Amino acid sequence: MADVQILRAPTSAVPSNYVLPDAAELRLKAVYAELDGSGAAGTFLPCVTLISDSGDVIGRAVDQDVSVAAGASADVTWFPRVRRRRAAAQLTSGCQLLGSAIADGVNLTLTLTKAVPGTGILHVVFNQVTLGHNDDTAPPDLVTDSNAVAGWVWSTGIDPLVGLTAETITGSGPAAVSQCGSVARPCSAGDLGVGSTITVHFNSVHPTELHSAGLVIYQQAYFVTVNQFGFPTYGNGDDHPGVSASLTTLDWTADFGAGSAKNDKDAVMVTAMGAYPAVAGFEPFQGTKIGEIATGSCSIAACCQQLCQGSTPNPGGTWPSAAIQLVGNYQFSQPRICAN
Repeated sequence: MADVQILRAPTSAVPSNYVLPDAAELRLKAVYAELDGSGAAGTFLPCVTLISDSGDVIGRAVDQDVSVAAGASADVTWFPRVRRRRAAAQLTSGCQLLGSAIADGVNLTLTLTKAVPGTGILHVVFNQVTLGHNDDTAPPDLVTDSNAVAGWVWSTGIDPLVGLTAETITGSGPAAVSQCGSVARPCSAGDLGVGSTITVHFNSVHPTELHSAGLVIYQQAYFVTVNQFGFPTYGNGDDHPGVSASLTTLDWTADFGAGSAKNDKDAVMVTAMGAYPAVAGFEPFQGTKIGEIATGSCSIAACCQQLCQGSTPNPGGTWPSAAIQLVGNYQFSQPRICAN
C-alpha cells in the first residue's frame, strides 16, 4: 500500500495533537511543523511527542542543539534516526602568557604575574640582539628559577625547544646579531607562582652589548617533540634579510614553499617571532598571539596553535612597520587532549 500523508492544516496552540483512527496503522517517517514563536517568553525547543492509546509517552524527539529564540518562529522537520550534526569542538590555543621582561646584559630575569596553571611545558621564548658586533650568537647556557625546580634544558638534545634562529648584519651599516629561540622544562601546577622568577643566562662574547626580551609561556603539552616529516627537529627558522626579502613579514610558504612545516602527530605549535629594532603589533597568519613585548632594543612575540596530524601551517606573520632584522622559528609538541 502506498504511503499516505496525514495533514493537519488548521493552526492550533501547542501542544497540537493528532488522534490516530482505530482503523489506521501509523508508520512514522517524518513530521513537519511550522512553529509560531511570536508569543514565546523565552527560548524554546521544538518537540514532537508520540503518546499511545493508554496515554503513555512512547516517543519524544527534541534536539538540545536546536533552539528557537524568544519571539522567533521556525519551520522544523523531524526524521527517525536523523538529527542535526553538532559542530566540531573548537581547539583552543593550548598556551598562556605567565610573564615578560626586557634586559640589558647576559641575564634575562622574568617575574611571573600568573602561577603555572597545570602540567605541561614551561617556555621562556626570547629574542636577543648584540649591537655593534656581528660575531656573537650568544646561546643560552644556564637557566634557573627561584623555586629551584629541576629539568631546564636549552640548546642541546631533542627537547621541545623553539630552535635558535640567528640573523647577522655584515657589510655596510651598523653591525648587529639577533637571535630567537626558547628554553624549557616540564612543569606542574603551582611549581612557580606569582612573583617567582626565571633567569636565563646567555653565553656572550660581548656581554655589555647584549640586550634581550622574553616571554614566559605555559604550553598544555607533554614534554616531547612531535616529529616533522619523520624527524625530530627544532623547526625551520626564517629570517630577514638572510632568507626573507621583506622587512615586515616572515612567511614560511613564500620563503620555503607550501607545506614546509608539517606535524607527524596532533600537536601544539608555539612560535617565537623577533624584530630588531623593537617593533610592536605582530600579527600571526594562523593561531593566536599569546604575548608580545617590544619596549627595549628588540621585540619578541609568541603565538600558539593546536593542529591535527599532518597539518601544513604557516608559522609566520606580519609586523606593522619595517625592521632591520627579523627572526622566527617554531616547535611542535604533543598536546594534552584532556585536562591537566
